[in-house]
Amino acid sequence: MTTPQPKPPSSSRRTWTVEEDSLLGTRSDRALARKFGRTVKAVKTRRRLRGVLLVKKWRPEDDKILGTRPDRQVALLLGRLIENVAWRRRKLGIPCFYESRPWTPDQLELLGRKPDEEVATLTGHPLVAVEIKRRELGRPKADPVLTCWTPEQDRLLGTMPDEEVARRVGRTKMAVQKRRFRLRIECKRPERPQ
Repeated sequence: MTTPQPKPPSSSRRTWTVEEDSLLGTRSDRALARKFGRTVKAVKTRRRLRGVLLVKKWRPEDDKILGTRPDRQVALLLGRLIENVAWRRRKLGIPCFYESRPWTPDQLELLGRKPDEEVATLTGHPLVAVEIKRRELGRPKADPVLTCWTPEQDRLLGTMPDEEVARRVGRTKMAVQKRRFRLRIECKRPERPQ
């Protein structure tokens, strides 16, 4: 009669060795589970209990995704933390993909001066973003029929008769008078011959 062989301890009850602990996080939990003869759940639990983060190597195909969409979306795609994705992107000098593109000072100047549709086309911002930003700045919607007065045109007001300003800027005399009145600029009277 043969004596029964003792069963090897189950992977969940086996004591963790120093070598196993030192390898946690250096490879995927699945790879280490195969190496140690333990379950993936056991490796993951041990790694978390020891406070070891899983170090995931960056592959060239992972790097190609950086900057193609917001870091939050890339993190979800790659199964990484958003901070890790942002760090890697900055390290490689890849510009951020903005969920909402920042406004430049020149672009902000267009808001309320040109129709929202035109600003959207010129700046690459969605029409909704243009409308929201214009409202945030408290600027009225530009009338596509009326053109805005330029600073150069405003400087002509009051320096010559309204008829002459109207002819030079391509507006009616009434439009010139209204603009001058709005800016509180005195009218230049035509010179009388002596």
